Amino acid sequence: MHDYKVPTAMELPEIDANIVESYDPTAPFGVKESGKGPVQPTIPAIVNAVYDAIGVRFYDLPITPEKVLKDLKEKKASSSAS
Repeated sequence: MHDYKVPTAMELPEIDANIVESYDPTAPFGVKESGKGPVQPTIPAIVNAVYDAIGVRFYDLPITPEKVLKDLKEKKASSSAS
């Protein structure tokens, strides 16, 4: 975890892209989104996997080991106070 970084395109699965020629009359020059669609769900999926594993929700990146330990301690303290 020493060299932890925010996920990049290198962590994405292989994507088979198909070109579909069409025109969007509501966009400038008729262009459509390209490239960001496949990337957008990756980081939320990782954040949700961390939540499923430890029961702590994170709202900012990167999720560092220090943040995980701090939030786990806070969770433990709040559950023992109840």
